[in-house]
Amino acid sequence: MTSSGEDPRLWVLYVAVVGVAAFAAAPTTRAAARTFRWPPPAAAVVLWATVTAASVARLIAPDLLDVLDRRPVRTRDSGEWWRVLTAGVVEDGGVLLTVANLVLLAIVAVAAVRSWGWYRAVGLFVLGQILWGLFTTFVVPSVGAGTTGATLALAGSLAGLWPIVGASRPQVIASVATFLLGAVLVALGDAHGVAVLIGMLLGAVLGTVLPPLRPAHTGTGEDRPAHPHPELQAPPPGTPRRDMGS
Repeated sequence: MTSSGEDPRLWVLYVAVVGVAAFAAAPTTRAAARTFRWPPPAAAVVLWATVTAASVARLIAPDLLDVLDRRPVRTRDSGEWWRVLTAGVVEDGGVLLTVANLVLLAIVAVAAVRSWGWYRAVGLFVLGQILWGLFTTFVVPSVGAGTTGATLALAGSLAGLWPIVGASRPQVIASVATFLLGAVLVALGDAHGVAVLIGMLLGAVLGTVLPPLRPAHTGTGEDRPAHPHPELQAPPPGTPRRDMGS
C-alpha cells in the first residue's frame, strides 16, 4: 500500500470524495448558498492559512521538509514524534500539487466548519492527521508529507456525521458513496482510502457523543444541538398539542 498520491488517476477519486462531501454539506441550492456564503468562517481561514504558510515556507526553504515530513525510522528510533502531525501541514510535491491540495482543503474546511462548528472541525482535522500519520508510520511505513490524508479524513467525517444526526436521502446516498470511494482507494492500494474511512468513523463517533450545533432559524441567531432523532424532539412552543390517538 502506498501513500504517495502521485498517480493522477487517484486524484480523480480524491476530488470525488471532496465533491461528495461538499454536496452532502449543501445538497440544495439554498443550503449551498448558506454553507459556502462569503466570507468563509474564520476557523476555516485560519486552518487554511496555517497550512498554506507552512507549504509556501517549504517551497522557499526545501530543507524544511527534512524537519517536518514523515520519517518512520526517525520517529521510531529517535523519538521524532512531531512528524506524525507536522507531515500533514507541508507538501512534498511541487507547486501544482501544493495548489491542488490547498484548493481541496479550502472546500472541505469551509464545509466542515459550517457543519461541525469550528472546534470540532479543527479537532477532526488534527486527529484525522494523527491517526493517518500513525497508520503511515507504523502499519504501512512510508516517507512523505502532504495535507491530502487530513483533508480526506475531514471530508470523510461529514459522511460519518449525517446518518447519525438524521440526514436527508441525498445525504445518506452521499455517505454511502464516500464509503465506497474510500473502499475503492484501499482496494487500489492507496493509503488515502484509510484516511477516508478513519474520518467516517470519527464523524460517526463524534456525531453520537457530541453532535454539532445547527442554526435554530428562529431569528434569534442562537444555535441548538442537532438532535439524532428529530421525531423525538419536543415541539416548539406554541405548537398545537395532539393526542396520541389522533
